[in-house]
Amino acid sequence: MKKRLFFNKYDDMKYISHLDLLRVMDRLLRRSGVPMKYSQGFHPRPKISLGNPISLGTEAFNEPMDIELRDDMTNEELLKKLNSKSVLGFEFVKVIDIDNKAASIADDYKEMRYEIIGDESSLKKLYNLLSQDEILLVKEKKGKVETKDIKPRIKFFEKKENMINLIIENMSPNSLFNICDIDVKDISIKRFCVEK
Repeated sequence: MKKRLFFNKYDDMKYISHLDLLRVMDRLLRRSGVPMKYSQGFHPRPKISLGNPISLGTEAFNEPMDIELRDDMTNEELLKKLNSKSVLGFEFVKVIDIDNKAASIADDYKEMRYEIIGDESSLKKLYNLLSQDEILLVKEKKGKVETKDIKPRIKFFEKKENMINLIIENMSPNSLFNICDIDVKDISIKRFCVEK
């Protein structure tokens, strides 16, 4: 039985890396007594699937995660069990049933909305970059320099006072911050899953 959970990760939990988040989930599911399905082989792992990684220091809301259960459990019971053993800065907000043939999280949730709050100078640099016709990302890979236009991945942006609202597809906003030389320590970033 497959379930899709939605969780919030905020306050100090925003400093948990993607790999550490998988470990946290594994421990939390075991502590909660959730009857998980495990992979086969020498090192069985619980069947957990997360979407695109959340950048370190980014608060995330309504983030999806898929799990496979060994035994049936109601969504309400699962939500209650998980939240009873959860830690400060981390909570589950919703559980839905999904079909075994359901698309992966990465396919279902390609777009993410970000709220970026910062000083006028940082936001102006970001807004000016987003307003360009082309946004070129230069990467060196195996001794070759690759240049890619990432502007098509910017689906929406607007500036309101000390905040930029941004919707991007399959990309971390960190690439944009690097291009326009914004230190992530100077801004606050919140990520919201855009549901279909």
